[in-house]
Amino acid sequence: MLLLVVATLLATVLLAPAAAQEIGCGSQITQDTTLRHDIGPCENYGLIVTADDVTLDLNGYTIFGTEDVGDGAGIHVLDVIGVKVMNGTVRDFDGGVVIQGGGNHHVTGIVARDNIGQSEGHPPAPGTLYGDGIAVLGSSDNRIAHNVTVNNGPFAGIGLYARPDSDHPSFTAAPAARNAVMHNVVEDNRFCRVNRVTGARFCDNIGVRLEPGVGPDNAVMSNVIRGNGLDGLSLFADTDRNAVMRNLVENNGFWGQVPGDGIRVFGSRNAIHHNQVVDNRAAGISVGRRTGFPLGTLPVHGPTGNPRGVLNDLVRNTGSGNGMFDFWDGNPGCDQNTWRRNTGTGNQDCVTRR
Repeated sequence: MLLLVVATLLATVLLAPAAAQEIGCGSQITQDTTLRHDIGPCENYGLIVTADDVTLDLNGYTIFGTEDVGDGAGIHVLDVIGVKVMNGTVRDFDGGVVIQGGGNHHVTGIVARDNIGQSEGHPPAPGTLYGDGIAVLGSSDNRIAHNVTVNNGPFAGIGLYARPDSDHPSFTAAPAARNAVMHNVVEDNRFCRVNRVTGARFCDNIGVRLEPGVGPDNAVMSNVIRGNGLDGLSLFADTDRNAVMRNLVENNGFWGQVPGDGIRVFGSRNAIHHNQVVDNRAAGISVGRRTGFPLGTLPVHGPTGNPRGVLNDLVRNTGSGNGMFDFWDGNPGCDQNTWRRNTGTGNQDCVTRR
């Protein structure tokens, strides 16, 4: 009988589940984790995922920082592979969800809101840290889908970065390629930087931002991008061979340093297909155009073109109600850009040809 009792107790101990990890601000996530409560306010990062193939399920709860700058990232996926982040809210950090290095991650069902990076408007910070609702830093093969990003800044609702800069300094340069940004709502990201010395206000907050060197083969598809400060979506110089398709891009560009576009393309060999661009401040879609005109004015003639904005394919886009033209190509004769079967107004015959 005694042996039976001992055996039963031993089996109970061996089969009992491991004690749940106590999760709080700054915790490192190394195994599948489902939240059971809100976390915050966090003054120095929220949760940091440091193991491969982990699922972090917020389970409808919120991770939140403080009203001050310097809180870091709400969820920091750091140099690992195959992480899933899902189902909850991340707010009031410098950056909402930050993927740094590694790759093959999924971010879905996240509301990233009010994540405002350090900026010159918030001394003593000399520069910026993040400033995006969702940021992908030197990471490839990620899927950013079915999320909502609202009132983040001063850089982007969703930002893809391939090269470190003074605003995103802490990652190793690597192609941000083959990322899918799909079925997200990206709206009202308008926060602006203010120079703490001169007091000058500078607004370049963009809904979806592809920085120089991003690509190839990123897909920005079927998103709703509206009400953002400068452009709805920007592909900067050297963002080559990406696809921008079936997005609704509306009412952007009214709060930026200059009037903004729905979709602005400085890169080359990109496919811009089947997008709907409506009621944006400047152009619905522009290629190779550098703006230099004051806020609240519209140019009669666009500035000189960007030599990188060539060999883009712009097909079956629909524009209406945009402040300047629905479609704009800053290269004389459209250079080597191909515009086909687009519906709307254009600044040159080559833009509106059928």
